[in-house]
Amino acid sequence: MSVALRVEGVSKQYRIYRRPGDRLTESLTRGRLKRHREFWALKGVSFGVERGTTTGIIGPNGCGKSTLLQIISGTLEPTAGNVWRDGRVAALLELGAGFDPEGTGVENVFMNAALMGFSRRETERLFPEIERFAEIGPFIYQPVKTYSSGMFVRLAFAVAASVEPDIFVIDEALAVGDAVFQHRCLRRIREIQERGATVLFVSHDAAAIRALCSRAILLSAGRVVQDGAPFDVLNHYQKIVMEREQAYEDETTASEAAPGQAEDEGPRTPLSYSFRHGDGSAEIVSAELLDASRRPAAFVETGSPLTLRVRARFNREVEDAVVGFLVNNSHGIHAYGTNTKEQQIELGLLRRGDTVEVSFAFNCWLGLDRFSVSLAVHSRDGISYDWLDGALFFQVASPVLVEGIANLNASATARRVGMRDADFGLRVEEQESDAITLSTNPQSKI
Repeated sequence: MSVALRVEGVSKQYRIYRRPGDRLTESLTRGRLKRHREFWALKGVSFGVERGTTTGIIGPNGCGKSTLLQIISGTLEPTAGNVWRDGRVAALLELGAGFDPEGTGVENVFMNAALMGFSRRETERLFPEIERFAEIGPFIYQPVKTYSSGMFVRLAFAVAASVEPDIFVIDEALAVGDAVFQHRCLRRIREIQERGATVLFVSHDAAAIRALCSRAILLSAGRVVQDGAPFDVLNHYQKIVMEREQAYEDETTASEAAPGQAEDEGPRTPLSYSFRHGDGSAEIVSAELLDASRRPAAFVETGSPLTLRVRARFNREVEDAVVGFLVNNSHGIHAYGTNTKEQQIELGLLRRGDTVEVSFAFNCWLGLDRFSVSLAVHSRDGISYDWLDGALFFQVASPVLVEGIANLNASATARRVGMRDADFGLRVEEQESDAITLSTNPQSKI
């Protein structure tokens, strides 16, 4: 398969000045007085994209994704390196790029089409389809500066997707639109894929990357960290996100051992959480979510087998303590929860200093979303010993669309039931031994 796009050693440097006057001082002295610091948004990025494929680019904020797409689209020059493109490029970059806020929607449609090499006659032929897809009504004749962000993206995507590009570049713009428009855009992207165009897709939506892309590239600090199958790359990305969240939430340094830690427990990274409460009778000291290979699971396929392992240490003598967990979606809605009491496991008498490890095995039949896990140790009558909200996070994805908070893993069957219109009447025939025929043909006899 031929290559449609090649990025070779691309780097981009920005000069950061503390004060506006520093730029003037440096210019007047012809650089003898240095008043800036250098920031490299990209460092030696190289990859090739085969024609007709869809590549997802993902990474944390500030990693250089948007800068890279601007260089690929030709709206920004690299400090070093080269980009080779084969064919017409249509780009849907950050909100506001390439549009004149004072011009009307119609004027911006013709201007953007002209920048992509279309004549006025060709744009007039495409305009009805662009107007229908954008679906912003009479606002298309109003200045763009009066548009909401959703209306702006509708028009920008309609223009970019209607010109039948050879290379289609999308930079996180779809997150602004509503659910109906997002589905329409995803359908149009699939149509573009079927025509054999090359698509570069930047998004923080792991489900969209998983569904649309055959390949993913992970950027971090301006460099390519991983390039490969979407599932593997997204799993690595989710780990980076979790590490950043943990670093933000940690109240103690990783080098400090937890108070009273048993010698056989070994070194342990402090638990992170968004909220914690309890009377201190017990303390959750570690928790991990593992996949079928007993590796930490940060990004999982819906339906995959998982194991949640929780370890708690007791600070006083208690009888029949209960250990449990609760899974919440990104909106805080409870998706599933259980505990050792519901699982009919009795922990018996536990003395001060005892440590208990409980493992919960389940199949992750959840919908496409980002989920958090809350952990708890409490008495049988509900008195909290230790409760941690947001202790673990994981992302659920699927190669096919799954709507809702849960995946019920439904199956479907279909059969013909012998219904057909004939002689302007309805005739229903059940192909069984005691078949009954109902006819409304005016020529039939009852």
